[in-house]
Amino acid sequence: MKKRFGRPKNLGLSVKEMVSLSPYTTFKVGGPVDLFFEPENIWELARVCTFLEEEGIPKFLLGGGSNLLVRDGGVRGACLSLRKLRGFEVLGDELWVEAGLSLKSLLDLCVQYGLSGLEFLSGVPATVGGAVAMNAGAFGFEIKDFLTQVTLLGQGHFVTKARDALAFSYRGLGLPEGAVVVAARFKLVRRTPQEVREKISFYLKERRRRQPLSFPSAGCVFKNPGQVAAGYLIEAAGLKGFSRGGAQISRKHANFIINRGKARADDILFLVDLVKEEVFRQFGLELEEEIKIVGEA
Repeated sequence: MKKRFGRPKNLGLSVKEMVSLSPYTTFKVGGPVDLFFEPENIWELARVCTFLEEEGIPKFLLGGGSNLLVRDGGVRGACLSLRKLRGFEVLGDELWVEAGLSLKSLLDLCVQYGLSGLEFLSGVPATVGGAVAMNAGAFGFEIKDFLTQVTLLGQGHFVTKARDALAFSYRGLGLPEGAVVVAARFKLVRRTPQEVREKISFYLKERRRRQPLSFPSAGCVFKNPGQVAAGYLIEAAGLKGFSRGGAQISRKHANFIINRGKARADDILFLVDLVKEEVFRQFGLELEEEIKIVGEA
């Protein structure tokens, strides 16, 4: 058991102790975190980050809780929930938004102001910050295709970087160590609200047709190795529908592990390891997790 961090004194900001992270993740599993911060604005976020760095307390960021698996033993250190950072500004055909805004709310803004381009994110239960940090993609599009700049917080300072200064990769942004995505700016295309709404509806229907959205999950568990889809390899390995406890490799999309009820993080991790072992044994390919795994057993 690693050191447990207690409530900080004289910080002047609200903090909760031993908060269960299960309700905050789309997997609906996981143990408690020592310290839980929910900054009201970017200035409070900066104060918390500076304090944690000075005290040597490890941190991780929580947006929509997707692409995240928290182990059953919980997390030693601090969790920073960004869900209250939801500011936005419309600048012609560009949209500036803070990191805590959900993708659903982002798309609602796109409909309201007639801005097209990000409809491919329909149905993704993430926030802007998480989607940018992961370079989220679907249906042949990626966040980087529309991003013009991103504002980061690191070592107590805010810095805005243009798209060309970012080191994008498949499901990655190449952020400096410890940096936090605070806001992003997107270049979009003017369309009528009805046109944007129809594209959102199309992508949402496609996602529902292809993915097991009726059960808690974290989206695709593994990155695609090269040009081969991870889901294809998992299905070809005969693992579709395999279960452990309350967790199951989805019969609808093999790159999804779903929580069919009362699953534990250990059940999901067992399936993750099983998939990696079998795909390597049968095809000689190493799968890399797309989800982030935090905490202790």
